[in-house]
Amino acid sequence: MNKKQQAELERLERVLAVAKRNGNELFIQNIEREIAAVQRGEHSPLIEEYLTAEERASRGVENQPEA
Repeated sequence: MNKKQQAELERLERVLAVAKRNGNELFIQNIEREIAAVQRGEHSPLIEEYLTAEERASRGVENQPEA
């Protein structure tokens, strides 16, 4: 895992802790999906799902299929 992925993982884990404290189950599930993707070395499932091909390209994830 590179430094960027490690930083993203740490940020997501902090967000997950807040979501758990607030009891927001949908948010918890989404953040857990993000964490699992980062741990596997994959791009964000939320980016894949919600951004257009152009938006993904501008963020450096252009190889993701369009939603």
